[in-house]
Amino acid sequence: MINHTCFKCKRRFELDPVFVGFELGKLKKKNPNYYQAICPTCRAINKVSISQMQADLDGVAEEVKTMLAEYEENQAKAKAEQQAKNREKAKAEKK
Repeated sequence: MINHTCFKCKRRFELDPVFVGFELGKLKKKNPNYYQAICPTCRAINKVSISQMQADLDGVAEEVKTMLAEYEENQAKAKAEQQAKNREKAKAEKK
């Protein structure tokens, strides 16, 4: 777990390295410098340096890759289903 202190309310909270790695993998920017963590108490956005979390992120890299692969597969399925619905709708409108 990654410990972080909120800059606004000064409360400490933990970040799950698997979740952080998954969220960073979903970003369009390939090499971000910071992760935007939301404080669970005051909801302030905290910038957490990736370089400080790198050791924890490297330790869970395999789990993150698995989660990203499943996420991309689900996204592709949802897109294909939406396209199929749109084609059926277009065919129904032509009739």
